[in-house]
Amino acid sequence: MLTTRQLADAIGVSESSVKRWIDDGRIGAIRTAGGHRRVRVEEAARYVREAGMTIERPESLGLPDLAAHARRKATDGEAGEMLYDYLTTGLAAEATGLLMARFLAGASVAQVVDGPLVQAMTKVGELWRSGPNGILLEHRATEVALRALVRLRALLRPPGEGLASVGGAPAGDPYVLASMSAAAVLEDEGFRATNLGPETPLGTLGLSVEKLRPRLVWISVSVANDATGLRREVLGLADRVRALGGILVVGGAQVDRLSLPRKQALYVGGSMAELRAIAHGLKLPAGGSGG
Repeated sequence: MLTTRQLADAIGVSESSVKRWIDDGRIGAIRTAGGHRRVRVEEAARYVREAGMTIERPESLGLPDLAAHARRKATDGEAGEMLYDYLTTGLAAEATGLLMARFLAGASVAQVVDGPLVQAMTKVGELWRSGPNGILLEHRATEVALRALVRLRALLRPPGEGLASVGGAPAGDPYVLASMSAAAVLEDEGFRATNLGPETPLGTLGLSVEKLRPRLVWISVSVANDATGLRREVLGLADRVRALGGILVVGGAQVDRLSLPRKQALYVGGSMAELRAIAHGLKLPAGGSGG
C-alpha cells in the first residue's frame, strides 16, 4: 500500500493533486482507521498507464528494478535484444525492470510477451545447440524470465468477480513460461486465471473444468511427441468444455502439429494477442460464439 506522498513522489506531482484525484474517483483508494488515504500498487500502476504518466521515482512505488528503464524508449526489437542479454547473464532486476517499464508505458501484457519476451526467448531456445554451457544458459535465462513475469503479474489488478479461466501444458510438456504467460494475459484482461502449469494430464484439466466451470480454458503445446494422441485428447476436452458453456483455446510452438479442425468453441491461437482478443470478446454481451 502506498501513501499519497509516496505516489506523488513517484509520479512527480504534488501530494494535494494525488489527494484530489482520489477524492474525484480517478484513483481508487482505501481509508485507514485514522482516515488516511492508501493506494494499492496495482491501482497506482493502472492510473499511470491510463494517464500516460512517467514514473519519476520508481523506488517510491517499491519498484527499484524499474529505475534503469523508466525513461528509456526502445523498440520491441531493441528491448528484445536487451532482454536477451539480461536473461543470459542472470540480471533478474534489469529483466524485471524492462518488462515493467513497457507495461507501465501502456503496453498490454500480450504485447510485452509477444514482443521482447518472445524475441529473447526464441534466441534462448537455440542455446542448447552450443553444448552443455548453452543448456546452462538456457535454464538460467528461463528462470530469470519466470521471476520477471511473476513480478509483472503483481502489477495487475485483482480480478475480483472476473470470468474464470484455467489452463496449463499437457503431460509430457515440461515448459512453464508459455502457460504462465497465458495466465498473465488473461489476468490483464480481468479474468481469474488458474494456471495448472506444465505436465498436466488433460484428464486432470477436464476435472478442473467441471469443478471451476471456467468461461475459457487454455492449453499451451510446446512439445507434441505423440501428436495424434494429443490431438484426440484435445478434441475430447473441447467437447467437455463446450458442454459446460466454455471455450478452449490451444496455442504454443507445436500446436500446428495437432492439425486441429475448425470446431465450435475450439480456437487455435498463434500469439498472445489472439488469446487476448478472444478473452476480450468473451466479456462482451454477445461474446463467446465458437469458431
